[in-house]
Amino acid sequence: MEFVVLRRANQSTERGDQPPALEPGVFMRPSDSAVRLVRRDGVWSRDTGPYPPREIVAGFTLVQSPSRADVIEQVRWWPLFDAGAVYEIRDQIPSADGRAHGPAPDSVPERNPDWTRYVVFLRSDFEAEFGIAPPVEALARMRAHEERSARAGVLLAGSALGATRTATRVHFANANTSLVAGPFGDARELVAGYWIIQAATLDLAIAWAGGYPYPQAGDVTVEIREVCERREQREFTPEMSAAEERLRAELLEGMLREASEQRKRGY
Repeated sequence: MEFVVLRRANQSTERGDQPPALEPGVFMRPSDSAVRLVRRDGVWSRDTGPYPPREIVAGFTLVQSPSRADVIEQVRWWPLFDAGAVYEIRDQIPSADGRAHGPAPDSVPERNPDWTRYVVFLRSDFEAEFGIAPPVEALARMRAHEERSARAGVLLAGSALGATRTATRVHFANANTSLVAGPFGDARELVAGYWIIQAATLDLAIAWAGGYPYPQAGDVTVEIREVCERREQREFTPEMSAAEERLRAELLEGMLREASEQRKRGY
């Protein structure tokens, strides 16, 4: 099974801090460089960031695992130096032909070093949160557009995400983690899927996002975010490693203490 782990944004990531927990993965630049396209009554409008941190994602990665419970345990042991982080574990939903959205494995274009990578996030809505599948005709249009985009060297990857009723959030606070089960809050703060594209300019990325045949017949909101390439991200310094080791020791001590108390109570 494949899962998408989203790192929710906070004030730290919006300042440009890029914690290393998602390596390998994708981090975006802060939302002050982002663009949102909103389609209402068939007409597109555009606004620019920054956006409230609660509404956005700072980064994400893919995890293969036999179960959601296993992914949760993996995430709980990610670097704890990223205090205050919230990771959202979502199901990756395959398309009708059994694979994720985006280019077929044998048609993924080469990375163009002269172009910039962007993530196009499709914001969630009622249908996505209730797991209502798009019509077959809409899926066919999406697949055809994605195949053309891959052949043009633009589309690198993509994924639809399951509704948040099956999701879990892992909250990091000092040496502790806590779990919150979905569904989650306002659909406008949630992501229903994403595409990773490469383009020579932001305007071309915006044009691609505005021209995608989204399955929704009504309103659509998409967000275009520039990827922060790995060479630009902050290194995991020795000081950070030492701090993480101290936090992990405290976490392990707490877990052992809790297990001991449970044995005493006969659990």
